[in-house]
Amino acid sequence: MAGKILVLGSLHLDVIVHSSRLPKPEETLLGDKVSYRFGGKGGNQALAAAKIDVQVFMAGRIGTDNFGKQIYDTLSNQNINLDGLKMVDEATGMSVALIGYDGIYSAVVVSGVNQTIDLSEIALPDDLSVLVLQNEINTNANFDIVKKVPESTFVIFNAAPALTPNKDFFERIDLLIVNQLEAKMLINEESSIFNNFDALQKLQNLGPKEVIITLGADGYTGISKNGEIFSEPGIKVDVLSTHGAGDSFVGTLAAFICKGEPISVAAQYAQASSALHVKTPIDQREKILQADIEYMFSLNQ
Repeated sequence: MAGKILVLGSLHLDVIVHSSRLPKPEETLLGDKVSYRFGGKGGNQALAAAKIDVQVFMAGRIGTDNFGKQIYDTLSNQNINLDGLKMVDEATGMSVALIGYDGIYSAVVVSGVNQTIDLSEIALPDDLSVLVLQNEINTNANFDIVKKVPESTFVIFNAAPALTPNKDFFERIDLLIVNQLEAKMLINEESSIFNNFDALQKLQNLGPKEVIITLGADGYTGISKNGEIFSEPGIKVDVLSTHGAGDSFVGTLAAFICKGEPISVAAQYAQASSALHVKTPIDQREKILQADIEYMFSLNQ
């Protein structure tokens, strides 16, 4: 098994509500159904990475409530090391996601114990290849852990949700991954016209060595260390739900980087994983295997 990935991040139980469309401000809609799913960007990315032949370590916090127990049960059934997972007597993080018939969703996150992660509780794996971070935990935990990992560790930062950039932190990031909205927020872009090339350069000027902007159904675009632009169009599939697609992309990309693939190739595998994710019913997504991702990848070469 090649490489080790540590995901330090959020763990939530997602309350998913399905309705004909997303409500307008001050509007109440009758929903069709509700379900309770494992979530949190950190947890979702760890599950996505664990589908690939790498060693995945998850670090974070959950509560002793029923939500926390459901999260622990989900993680313990996967190929994930949970030595860095702490259970404390507080409320587990949660989110409420609204999904319309078109598969588009919106969500509200309540972080709970994710904001109280203590790095003194977390032992870094030996020979750590890749560290994956997001913005759903307390920022000090992110700032502190990049100071502790070896320089040889490849650091991926999914700046979601987007917060004010920190120069010292961003300069330790090897790969920044954001969607278009997060990109605009990071570079204070207010124009309705979004130029991907300009945005990539401005994001790289914040400090990260390489940048990828995900474009939803339109694929992704990125910039390498030497300023070269790479991109791929979206893979056309019938979308059932986009919920968690970005996390599938990040986790899969991290795993293939851990396996030694260059970013441009790892991103293609990540896009194949996201395409499978959005076309698969939510309760069947855990059955997606590395072989399925590799097959989808091969169809688009």
